[in-house]
Amino acid sequence: MSTDIEELRGEIVALETALASAFGELAVLRASMQGGGPAEALLAMEEMAGQLEASLLRGVVGAEEAGRPGAAVGFERRMELIVHALRNAIAFRAG
Repeated sequence: MSTDIEELRGEIVALETALASAFGELAVLRASMQGGGPAEALLAMEEMAGQLEASLLRGVVGAEEAGRPGAAVGFERRMELIVHALRNAIAFRAG
């Protein structure tokens, strides 16, 4: 049973990383559509990370107001990991 749970945790981490990467790529595409270069792409990724951080607070407050403190904790934990992964992607791209 614990092996199954560990496999699921691994899948969750993989999905979080993929999601963060997708957010980063969306930001890069948005910047390039507006005629921006690498500096603008990094700025767009930073803005996306900021937007995700802002949604974290809204999500936590919303879950707590709905009387779901456990959901608030889980949401906060996962969103922080996604934002962290996105910030790692930004640092990698900035080189």
